[in-house]
Amino acid sequence: MRTLERLAGARVATAVALGALLLCFGSAAAQEPDSLAVAPPDTTQQAADTLQQAADSAAVPDTAAVSSFPIYPDPASRNLGVAWRWEMSDLLATGALTLAKIIELTPFTDPVRGGFLEGPQVAVFAGRGPSSIRVNEDGYEIVPILGGALDLGTEPMAQLAGMSLINEPGGYRIYMQSYRNPRRDPYSRIEAGTGDNRANLLRGFLSSRIGRSLFGFGFDRIDTEGYGDLGESERTVVWLSLARPLFWGVWGQLEYRNSTTDRRSFPSPQRSDWVLRLRRSLGDGWHADLIAGSGRQRVDPGDTEGEEQSGSAKQIGLRGARTAENWQAHAVLRYWNGEHFPIFESEGTFEFEKGRASLFASGRFAHWEDFNSAAFYVSLGFELPLGVRALAEAEEGDRGIFGYLPRRRIGVTRWTAGAEAKLWKWKVGARTGRWRAAPSPAIGAPIDSIMQLPGGTVSVVEAWAGGPLFPLFGGRVEGVARYTTREEGSFLYWPAEGFRVEGLYRLLTMSDQLMVKLTGKLGRRGPMWVQSLDVGDGSLVRTGELFWWRVEAVVRIKDVHVFYNYEYYDSPGAIADVPGLSLPPSRYHFGVKWEFWN
Repeated sequence: MRTLERLAGARVATAVALGALLLCFGSAAAQEPDSLAVAPPDTTQQAADTLQQAADSAAVPDTAAVSSFPIYPDPASRNLGVAWRWEMSDLLATGALTLAKIIELTPFTDPVRGGFLEGPQVAVFAGRGPSSIRVNEDGYEIVPILGGALDLGTEPMAQLAGMSLINEPGGYRIYMQSYRNPRRDPYSRIEAGTGDNRANLLRGFLSSRIGRSLFGFGFDRIDTEGYGDLGESERTVVWLSLARPLFWGVWGQLEYRNSTTDRRSFPSPQRSDWVLRLRRSLGDGWHADLIAGSGRQRVDPGDTEGEEQSGSAKQIGLRGARTAENWQAHAVLRYWNGEHFPIFESEGTFEFEKGRASLFASGRFAHWEDFNSAAFYVSLGFELPLGVRALAEAEEGDRGIFGYLPRRRIGVTRWTAGAEAKLWKWKVGARTGRWRAAPSPAIGAPIDSIMQLPGGTVSVVEAWAGGPLFPLFGGRVEGVARYTTREEGSFLYWPAEGFRVEGLYRLLTMSDQLMVKLTGKLGRRGPMWVQSLDVGDGSLVRTGELFWWRVEAVVRIKDVHVFYNYEYYDSPGAIADVPGLSLPPSRYHFGVKWEFWN
């Protein structure tokens, strides 16, 4: 009966939303970056240029000259492996359904991903554990209120216009930017798709004006009948935004997001967030931002054992940024009010690039109820003769764990050094270093926080090569390969080695009205220690090797995208990466996306 009621309610909600969306909109979705652009510095430089253009356009404090809610410049970084950037065109040109899939396919990060559409989806970077990935939506920190790792499957993507992934002390941070309408015409997108196990997707977004106010509405729904015994799962997110100029050049924005998830084999989280932003561009590259928000989450155990949980977290943040031709700096002060969160947190980043040299540095200090934590990260790049670029990075410190976990700190140390050389049109590079984490961080409650390994210090070597292969039918074929080997250590989720090979064919013709993008990826990941599938018994098991491959095709005709993707996983022994989050052997999806103006 519970399942029938759920299905009936889901069908009605989907039908109503689809009818409303089709009256006014057009299409969109999400995408992993072009992982074949073997030189991430080129990509991140484009991101830096984009942010600088945004800063220049927002430098006039007169509200009459700013027709949209001002864009606040996020950190960009120019150095290899430190950052990756997705523009809206990238987010449209793929069949990736969730944020977890985008992160899984990001070059040079190599996360361990657990979960598919039927359950929680997490991405844990090797040796970094819970909270190793933090999500920032336009200044608002979306933290895991219950549990130690953020469920990336519940994050909406309908409203996204761009996204960055930045290396920071102890992990990575996603900076998400919601859509800003640069014109007075209404803008809309819609995406619809289906696939294996009747996994249905419906995303829609509308941006328009109401008087002097800017209005945004996003609807993001994924439901599936489920793989094997995992059963059906339904996730619906509604996103609303209202922004308008207030006084003295200040813009205000009120945002609301609500996520409702119903899973048969896993607990079902329900979460809502209210966010208020006050923003002003101060001229000459100065920016100021005040963010106040409140998040509340409730988890229904559903058909699993356990009691209902609930929690909340409030935050107030003050941000300042200065952008210039060769450098930019950011500072954030954030106050928290909630259980298992720091009381106070401060952060800062500095980026510099001039001539042959580039620098990216960031630091964080957090005051918890019974301890403090602090860490820093720095990355250097320098152009040498003969087309060689030297690279080095280091991080040191400790960090606390967000969410409902025992209060504790994890110490981190990491340094790598290497170089990348241009050989004709190809780029070949390698780097080596030492990593330390103590103790070894786990994913987080309730999955595997009971058992911890001591961690330690190990060596890591990474090598890569790639570039254009040959022209084909007016387009170009590119390829890239990457290999990583790690010294064994007392770590959870620490693959001993791995490799990845990727190929891309891209064709852009007919005055940019036709685009064809074909992508193929395959890889192998070595064994690693994980918690026993019998959650809570405190024992460890070793996974087998994981072989996988994925193909994806995207065709764009004017403003319409058609996508298809297929992926296959071969995991001997059927041991999941994360206890309870199984890996289905295969999965395919296909769909279509539209964009519309006016």
